[in-house]
Amino acid sequence: MYIFEALSYFGNLFSVSVLFCLFLGVLIGLVIGAIPGLSPPMAIALLIPVSFNFPPTEALILMVSCYAAGMYGGSFSAILIRAPGTSASAATAIEGFELTKKGKAIQAIRISTFASVLGGLISGLVLLLLAPPLAEVALLFGPAEYFLMAILGLTAIASISFGHIFKGLISGFFGIFLSTVGIDLYSGIPRFSFGSATLSSGIGIMPAIVGLFAFAQGLELSLSKAEDTIGGNSKLSWNIWPKFNEIKKVKNSLFRGWGCGLVLGIIPAAGGSIAQWIAYAWEIQKSKIGDKFGKGEIKGLAATEGSNNGSTGTSLIPMFTLGIPGGISAAVILGALVIHGLQPGLSLFKNNPQVVYTVMWGFLAANILMGFIAAVMARGMAHLTIMPKGLLAPLIIIFSIVGTYVNTNNIADVWIMMGFGVLGYLMTKYHFSTGAALLGLILGPIAENGLRDLMVVSRGDPILYTLQRPLSISLIILTCIIVFYSARQFRWEKKNKKIINK
Repeated sequence: MYIFEALSYFGNLFSVSVLFCLFLGVLIGLVIGAIPGLSPPMAIALLIPVSFNFPPTEALILMVSCYAAGMYGGSFSAILIRAPGTSASAATAIEGFELTKKGKAIQAIRISTFASVLGGLISGLVLLLLAPPLAEVALLFGPAEYFLMAILGLTAIASISFGHIFKGLISGFFGIFLSTVGIDLYSGIPRFSFGSATLSSGIGIMPAIVGLFAFAQGLELSLSKAEDTIGGNSKLSWNIWPKFNEIKKVKNSLFRGWGCGLVLGIIPAAGGSIAQWIAYAWEIQKSKIGDKFGKGEIKGLAATEGSNNGSTGTSLIPMFTLGIPGGISAAVILGALVIHGLQPGLSLFKNNPQVVYTVMWGFLAANILMGFIAAVMARGMAHLTIMPKGLLAPLIIIFSIVGTYVNTNNIADVWIMMGFGVLGYLMTKYHFSTGAALLGLILGPIAENGLRDLMVVSRGDPILYTLQRPLSISLIILTCIIVFYSARQFRWEKKNKKIINK
C-alpha cells in the first residue's frame, strides 16, 4: 500500500530545485562531517535559516541529504588521521587508522564507502516501505528498556579492550564517572563540578571525542619524526570502489553492521553512536584465528561503517510518524519540519504525502550521490597520509581547536577538549582504551536516566516491573549472551595470543 503511493511521487525528485538542494546538502554534509569538531547536527542547524528560501520539500531534502552525507563524511578523517569527524565514526578510527598506517588508506575508504552507501540505501528503503508499522517499536521502549539497552552497550567494553580487559573496564568506569559531572537535572544539585560554572553544564560529547582521538593524535604525531608519514610512500590508487574479493571477505560483517544500525536507529537516543560500538563488539566476538582486531582488521571497519549509516534512515522513522527523533540530527530536522508548518505523525502522511514521500526518495538519492562525490574527494584526501608528520600534526591540532570552538562557540569547551587530548595520549600510551572511556561517557546518562525513571514507574520494585515486560527480558537474555561470548573471547585471546600478535 505504502509503496504504490510512494512511487507516485518519485518523479518529484527531478525538478531543478530539488536536485540543487540534494547536491548542496550532500556536499555540505561531506565537508562538515570530515572536519573534527564540526558535526552533522550543527550543519543542519546552520541550514535552517537558509531553508526559509525554499519550499518545505526542498528544505527538508537539503537537511536529510546533509545528514546522510555528514554521517559518512566523518569516516574520512577517522580513517586517514584518526580524528573522527562525527561521534558515530569514533569506532571507525580504531581499525581505519591502523589500515592507513599499513599503507591501505584507499582500501579502507573503499570498504567504508561501500558499507556506508549500501547501509544508507537499505535504511532508506526501510524508511520508505515500513515507516508507520516500525514506529510502533519505538513506543515499546520505556525506562526499563532504556536502562537495559545502556547496560547492553556497556558490555562492548570487554570486547574492545584488546587483551587489556582490566584497563578497559577502568576506562569504561572512568567514562561513566565523567558522564555524571554537572548539575543533576532532577535534584538541581551540582556533581563533581568543584564550583566551576563550566563543569556545571556537564562534559559535552564532541569535545571529548575530538580530544580523545583528534587532538591526542596530533600530540602523538608531533612527538614523531617530522619527515615521517602516516601511511608510507605507497602509491595511491584512483579505484574507490571495492573489488569483489574485498566485499566477499567482509560480507557477513556488513550484514551484521547494517542489522545493528537498522534496529538501533529506530530507538530514540540510540542511533549510530551506539550502533557502531555494538556492531564492532559483535564483530570481535565473531572473530577467528588470524583476525587482527585493533591492528587494522577490515571486518571491524566494515561493521562500524555499515552500522552508523544503516541507522540514518531508520532514525527518521519515529520522527516522521511519532514526532520522536531517533537522534540529535533527527531532532534538528524535526525542528525544521515544525518551522515549515508541518506536524509529524500519521497526519503528515495523510495531509502532506507529496512532501514526506519526496523527502524519503531524496534521502535515497542522497546516499547514491554521496558515493559518487566521495569517489572524487577520496584520492585527494588520501594524500593526507603521505604528508610529513611535522606538517600534519599542527594541522590536526588547529582543526581540533577551531572545530571545537565553532561547534559550541565556547572557549571553555576548547580547554576541555585539550584536557581530553592529553588524557587520550596518555591512555593510548599505557594501553587504556579511549573507546571504552567514550562509550561510558555516551551511555552513562542513558543508564542513569533510565534507572531513575524505572525506580519511579516501578514504585520501588524495578525487578518485578522489568520481568513483566517481554522486551526487557529479551534485552536481559541478549546481554547475558554477549557477556558469555565476551568471556569466551577473552579466554580465546589469552590462549591464542601468539597467533593473534603474529
